Amino acid sequence: MNIGSLDKKVAFLSQEEVENEFKITELKPVEKLKCWARIEPARGKEYYEATKVRTESSYKITIRYRANLNESMLIQYGSRQFEIQHIVDPYERHVMLECYCTEKKRGEGAST
Repeated sequence: MNIGSLDKKVAFLSQEEVENEFKITELKPVEKLKCWARIEPARGKEYYEATKVRTESSYKITIRYRANLNESMLIQYGSRQFEIQHIVDPYERHVMLECYCTEKKRGEGAST
């Protein structure tokens, strides 16, 4: 693994119950880990949902090996959020992790 290719600072978020100022418990994303990563687009899909275009882009996010990550977490890079679909430890060597993720965006309207 070329460490120099890990050029994006990302944060791993976990959904946790947090008590707000009104003493009501709600789910909020809580930052669990910040690390350097490489973000590569995998492929894009576009399909129509009602009158809106929904675009789903797939990405492979590579980081150094961490044992405490799971598929229920989100990855945040700047204002973008990625949902983790699968986490792979290539060859089970505990050197790096490949997180296969999707980023979803919604368009304002469908073009015909």
